Amino acid sequence: MEPTNRRLDIAIKYMKKNIKNILGLSILESLVATAIVGIGFIAILSMVNYAVQSIETSGERTKANYLVSMMAEDVIGHRNSLYGVSVESAGVSFDRDGSIKAIDEDGNVTDVNKFIDHLHQTPWVAGGGDTGLCGGTGGNEANIYEDQRGDAPRNKEAKWREIFDSNRYLKCRGENDIKRMRVYKICRWGDVCAHTNDDIYDDGLYIGRIQINLNNGKKRKFLYFQADYKIRK
Repeated sequence: MEPTNRRLDIAIKYMKKNIKNILGLSILESLVATAIVGIGFIAILSMVNYAVQSIETSGERTKANYLVSMMAEDVIGHRNSLYGVSVESAGVSFDRDGSIKAIDEDGNVTDVNKFIDHLHQTPWVAGGGDTGLCGGTGGNEANIYEDQRGDAPRNKEAKWREIFDSNRYLKCRGENDIKRMRVYKICRWGDVCAHTNDDIYDDGLYIGRIQINLNNGKKRKFLYFQADYKIRK
């Protein structure tokens, strides 16, 4: 009987040892495991939030690329169009020196500029302000081509206004989200151009500059392009 009892004691000790191993986690071990899992979830949620913001920012920058290209094409395609009047209007005359005059029904004579010269003299600006619509007046038309002017340049500017002066296509996040279009005229004569360069011998090299600020000015898109080149006659 003694060997049998000894074997029984050994079996009982073995069973007690196994029972201790399968009792589960202690409170301290549970707390540590919970903390590790929580830190992992917090890291994952932060990564997801960052990924969503990055995708949104990338989408805005992609749209900005398309829109600045559209503006450059509008300027190049209509650089010689008359600003403010239609070429079919009566009373529009072209002088030998290149100046353009318009005479209204009362006989008043006014100078008329081509679109490229108008942008050189009057830079186009949209956006700014701290409201949801960037403080602008655009974004009210259901169709951006609904309100038509009598000339192509003003139609283009109205289209730009509807696109850029609201949250319609690019989100405006603050007063620093400004969109600008400016044209610089460069030649070698200081009395003709504000910006001079001795390597340019003709009447003027027109360089367009488009700037679009995103994310309240933290992201900026610039595009420089040759808008026109006038040959000296």
